[in-house]
This record gives sequence, C-alpha cells and structure tokens, in this order.
Amino acid sequence: MVEVLPFKALLYNKSKVAIEKVVAPPYDVISPQEQEILYNKNPYNVVRLILGKETPKDNHKDNRYTRARNYLHSWLSQGILKKDSHERFYIYRQASSTFLGGWERLTLFARVRLEEYSKEKILPHEKTLSAPKEDRLRLIRECETNFSPIFGLFPDLHTEVHSLFMESIQGPPLFRFTDDEGIEHSLWPLEEENKKRTITEAFRNRTILIADGHHRYETALQYKREKARLDPDFNPQKPYNFVLMGLVSMEDPGLVVFPIHRLVKGDLGMPLEDFLQKMGRYFEQRAVFQDLDGMLDALDKAPAHTFGLKHRGEPFYLIGLKREVDLDEALSSLPPVLRKLDVVILHSLMIEGILGITSQEVKEGRLEYYKDPRMALKDVEAGKGSLALFLKAPTVSEIERVAQAGETMPQKSTFFYPKLITGLVMYPLFQ
Repeated sequence: MVEVLPFKALLYNKSKVAIEKVVAPPYDVISPQEQEILYNKNPYNVVRLILGKETPKDNHKDNRYTRARNYLHSWLSQGILKKDSHERFYIYRQASSTFLGGWERLTLFARVRLEEYSKEKILPHEKTLSAPKEDRLRLIRECETNFSPIFGLFPDLHTEVHSLFMESIQGPPLFRFTDDEGIEHSLWPLEEENKKRTITEAFRNRTILIADGHHRYETALQYKREKARLDPDFNPQKPYNFVLMGLVSMEDPGLVVFPIHRLVKGDLGMPLEDFLQKMGRYFEQRAVFQDLDGMLDALDKAPAHTFGLKHRGEPFYLIGLKREVDLDEALSSLPPVLRKLDVVILHSLMIEGILGITSQEVKEGRLEYYKDPRMALKDVEAGKGSLALFLKAPTVSEIERVAQAGETMPQKSTFFYPKLITGLVMYPLFQ
C-alpha cells in the first residue's frame, strides 16, 4: 500500500565536521535557550537550517528562510554537506545502557511516496495548526530539502521487517556518537541491493501511522501539490513526490510513548472543597500521596482511567473513573473509538464537565502542557496554575485504533521518546 524507497541522501562530510556538533533535536522542541546553545556549538549546526534566528531587520528578501537557503548552498559548495551518489536506505539505532535499564530502538530512514490521508495509506493521529504549516512551507520553498525525518510507525506483527533492520547493522557505522542525555546514535547505510528490494516489497501491504511530524507531512503534501501544478514536466518519480521518513516497527521493544501532563492556568472558579465534591459525579479517590514519585509510581501501575491531581499546598490525589459511569452515554457525542481514551475522558468529564473550561479556552491557552511531571509540580506550587493533572501514557495500540478509524486524538496526547535526531540524513528535492 505504501511506497518506501532508498534515496540519495544529503549528508554531513565527516572529514570536515564532527557529527555530534552539527545535529539537533527536531525544530519544534528547541527552546530559545537551546537554539543559542546549538548556534554556538558549531557554525555548521543544522539549527541554522531548521530554526534560524530572526532579527528586527528581517524582510521578504532577508529572513530566517532565505538565510537557511544561503547556508545550505554555501555548505554544499564548501563540501560541508555532500549528496550521496547512490540510492540507499539508512538504519539508525538509538541506544542507552541506563534509560529504562537498557534500551535500543531501530529506525529505517527512507523516502516515502506522499499520499493524501483519504487514501488511508498514511494515517495521522493528531490535528494540525495552520501557523506551523505556513512556517515549514516557507522553509521548504526556499531550501527544497527535507531536513528532518517524519517519525512513522508500521504494523509488523511477526517482526519480519524489524528483523531485516537487525540484520543490517553489522560492521562499523557511518556515524556514531553519544549525546548529552546519554543516548548513543549510530547510522549504517544499507548497501545490499537484494535487501533494499526486500524492504521495499515488505512495505507494499502495510500502512504507516504518523507518530511525530504531522505539520511537516502536510507541508510536504502542500508543496507537492504546488510543484505538480506548476511543473510542465511533472512525473510521479520526481523527488517532491516523496518525503523523508524514519520508520519504526510497532513491535520494536524500544518504542516508548510518554504522557503529556496538564496544568490549569488561573483559578479553579470554585473552592477546592466544591471541586472535589463535584468531581465525585464521575471520579472516586483511590489514594493520597505526599510525594510526586510515589504518586507517579502508583499511577503507572494503576488500571486505565486513573489520574493524578495536585492543588497548590495540598497532597497528591490518585483518582479513578467510577465503575458505574457509562462512557458510551457520558461521551455519546464523541466517536466510539475516542470514548475510552484517558486524555479524552480527562478533557471531557474533568476539564470541560467539572471545571467548565471550554474547548475554545483550551485553544486560547488556558492549559499548559508538560512532558516532565516535575515541571508541572514546580509550576503549580509556584502559583502559575491552580491544578496539575497527571496522566498515564497512551498505548501504541490505542493510537493505532484511533488512526485506523479515521479519527484524531486531542492535541498534546502523545510524546514519543527519544525523538529522531535531525542532521544525520537529509533528503534533497533538487536535482
């Protein structure tokens, strides 16, 4: 169903730069402080391409996008970047001896034919916003390059494809380094023609679920439409018909999804006692904890539909959905596949139903989101919000069911960790 092919990658020249000095996280997780650190790390760091600095003097002729184009062309002419002369797949391993007591994940870097969502070959699980897509569209128009891979997942029930990845990481890698978080990154080009054909064939009857990179995927689709409309020599094999993806088996034991926690900004709109009483309509108190770690450990082991709560100056409450609550009735306005998702239950019954916070208020910033629960605790105790809400992680099977049903999860529902790094391989759309 999907076309997954090797490609002529754009690579850093390791004889001229140290790869660990020039890679970066995906653009959308880089803070202003980290942007500055990456700028100072090396003059050829990929951050100048994916998230260049803005200046007060920026105009339509000189801005972060035109400067990215100029950096790209300059680095190519200097030999800092070079285009591979052969079409290859690349196998990317991330590993750690300390994370989760020992961990690794394998990813295939490939070019994947762009497909409209309506064809149900490539499936989203989140909605997108217009501003990030416009930003990425301006970048791809100027640079004609996919700098960052879209993170995709594929069904692999008997791990046939994952096993092919395992077989392909023999011998010394092209790149290997360890980042500041202790994650080791290694990259192997896949040279064997028979194995390349086998991988392409293995994907023909599979779908791909977008884990991270929805905005970039939709941007690539829009760019393809533009190019196809304006190109008098259009043919479906031109590079802009494809997008760079990092593909991970859903059966990879290293596929990790973390939750994203919430902070309600502003006051509760009612005394805490009234809130706890109203909460009893849907939820019951399961346990009380004095420390974050104890609550998180209990939350991790608890059944579905269990949540953590923290009000400033109060202990941690572990609450659960009452058994008598009929979700099909309480959430009858929602598609059935969404009704049992913890994040949907929390938003519909707690945030909207009890606190009265509307979806429009959520869009306007009434909630703050946290990947690190310690930051949520810090901010609620500092008075930046009135209530911290802690969730269990969604499962990959839940995400897949939502996507297969043609639905999307609420924004900020999933956090796949660690991210695919940017700068190891890039996909040029120019000849």
